[in-house]
Amino acid sequence: MQDMSPPITNLRMEAKPDRLTWDLHGNATNIKCIKDSKQILKAEQDRYCEYHALSLCKVSNYTVRVGNPPFSTWILFPEPDGDSEAAAKNLTCWVHDMTVLTCRWAVGRAAPRGVQYRLSWRVGSGKDLECPRYHVDERGVRVGCRWDDVSRYQGGFLVQVHGASAGARIPCKEDMVDFFQQERLSPPNVTIRCNLTHAFLEWKNVSHFNRRVRYQLSIQRFRDNVNSLDLLHPGTFVVRIRAEAYLAGIRSDWSAPQRFVCDSAGDTLSRVWWAALLIALAMLLALLFMFLLCRRFSVVQKILPPVPNVKDPLWDLGQNYKLVVWDIGQPSPEDCPVAQVQVQETA
Repeated sequence: MQDMSPPITNLRMEAKPDRLTWDLHGNATNIKCIKDSKQILKAEQDRYCEYHALSLCKVSNYTVRVGNPPFSTWILFPEPDGDSEAAAKNLTCWVHDMTVLTCRWAVGRAAPRGVQYRLSWRVGSGKDLECPRYHVDERGVRVGCRWDDVSRYQGGFLVQVHGASAGARIPCKEDMVDFFQQERLSPPNVTIRCNLTHAFLEWKNVSHFNRRVRYQLSIQRFRDNVNSLDLLHPGTFVVRIRAEAYLAGIRSDWSAPQRFVCDSAGDTLSRVWWAALLIALAMLLALLFMFLLCRRFSVVQKILPPVPNVKDPLWDLGQNYKLVVWDIGQPSPEDCPVAQVQVQETA
């Protein structure tokens, strides 16, 4: 007699460790699990299918299909519970200011009076952790949460918002937070160091999770009123900057304009002092050059003294003549005037 009992019974979801499991009868083979008619997994040892980050808020259809003998069965998980219009609405989370995570949501339209929400997150297969700091509206209902430091969670985690009320059951809402994709960049603060010829602009990294961030600068020079990246002799200029995580397609807003002055009175005074020092140095170098030049000629004269005049052997033999120059037409030195002298005798 042929056994007509189904090969799979007691199909169930074990929330921890996130397994879809069943009781197997007979020699059923080629078993697969299908989630919402699109995600297909091959069963482990034909006994279960394991899911990562299993949703506890969104109702999904889980179908188990047997290849031999042909058979299929399904369940809904989680089971529909309460009015979905009472659940938190527009749940949104984002990372900002490097490591801060903020989540916001709105109160459901059908939420009963006295409703309260609780946010928790799950990392891996560990236990759920609750929000450390809530934001509340004017009625005292929680509508937001803030973590000051999520830097140790590199990839992200699953966030869930559960509703509670004394008179009704409220479904939960969830959001898979991806720090890489859901970061909101802020423009960095620019600092500057100036010297006489250049301006050095510096800023700090604005992302902890996006490693490839590039920065765009808009620089307006007052002298020519055009955008330029040439900061030689910068003078006075205005800078705006924005950051872009180009792999994630995220871009910050432009920063507020920052005005920098690199041609202040102090710089002018410095240039005057530098000019005076350069002039003094040039004068010292000129004096040193003249001193070295004079010393050089003195040394040359000592090494190479002047050659004495050559004597004429015909004229210089024992003679000591002196040459006298006179003009033509003038009496020669030998034509001296002669005065006559008379000698008178006295008695």
